[in-house]
Amino acid sequence: MNATKVIVALAMCLMLCILAGVFVDQVYAAKSTSQADSDLASKRGLEVLDGTKKKIPKATKLQKTLGIGSIFVMIAVVKWL
Repeated sequence: MNATKVIVALAMCLMLCILAGVFVDQVYAAKSTSQADSDLASKRGLEVLDGTKKKIPKATKLQKTLGIGSIFVMIAVVKWL
């Protein structure tokens, strides 16, 4: 690598850092905890997210087959592409 490539790479990293500082918003912590937060902490299940006792639908046979088949497709893509 010559000096110009190093300088260009450093300039691009500096520009990336500056753009990240300009465009990313600040994140603030929650001011108070709610019942849902404590329920999530005690791992009571997903129904605490919306407060109702909805049943989560089970996956159909087609969805299960597609899920298992996608694993084999992923292996083929990683191996041969």
